[in-house]
Amino acid sequence: MKFDNDFKEMKIRHIVVMFFVITLLSIITLVIIDLNNGNLNNTDDNMLSLFIESLLVFMMAYKLKLSKKNVKRLYEDFRENFNIKEIAWIILFIICIQIGSNNILIDLAYMISPDFANWFARDSETVINSMTDYWIVFIMSVFLAPFTEEIIFRNTLFKRLSKKFNIYIGLIVSSIIFSSVNFGPQMVGIFLFGILNCMLYVKYENILMPMFIYSINGVINMISTILFNQFGNQTIVLTSKDMILYAVSGFGLFITGMICFIKFIKENKSYLIEMHNKRKALEIN
Repeated sequence: MKFDNDFKEMKIRHIVVMFFVITLLSIITLVIIDLNNGNLNNTDDNMLSLFIESLLVFMMAYKLKLSKKNVKRLYEDFRENFNIKEIAWIILFIICIQIGSNNILIDLAYMISPDFANWFARDSETVINSMTDYWIVFIMSVFLAPFTEEIIFRNTLFKRLSKKFNIYIGLIVSSIIFSSVNFGPQMVGIFLFGILNCMLYVKYENILMPMFIYSINGVINMISTILFNQFGNQTIVLTSKDMILYAVSGFGLFITGMICFIKFIKENKSYLIEMHNKRKALEIN
């Protein structure tokens, strides 16, 4: 990557240590609250998540040795290569994939058991009960998570696995791990989203591009929360007609999104091949 020399390299063990520190701090915080007979409400949970996410951002920024100069270089390159038509197209088809796969998996889960479908849908959701919760989650989804998760999964895991094995293994494995930490009906969409962001990272050699896509995706999700009043734990109730609608809309959106996704992969696979060949040439030399 053309900006690799601007930043200190992050390794997988660094990520593990950071998560160990954060987990330890979280446990200590919860123990202190419990000893003081305190009860965490939903907003407190979200505030704790915000604190943890913010701490992770500062730890990563420190480890990467971010400076005004190298961040400015990244931004200037990002602005120079920014293609609004490509971005709009990507956002459109990734939304189709995410909504489509989400509807299909919820429909299938509901066929097994309504209780299972509700558990499956809620398992990874951050509950929003108030506008305070909304803005806390908004900050995490739009500003913090794009930085931390792209650094972890694209800048670190994808790059390290690509060096250790090859770029194709790095792309698939990092995306599988990315989707597995977001368990729920969105898993398939997140897996493909991970592949897409790996492709963008390789194409532009600039981590700001997948971060930007992640951020816009977060904005759209937060807007949908307001538009569809998705506050609190909502119980999924599907009639037979609803299940048919979920299935038809799910397959329609998913197939449409996948056609565009495959087209994007075909149009940009040369960047993967070029990077793969560079890696092999370096190994031979």
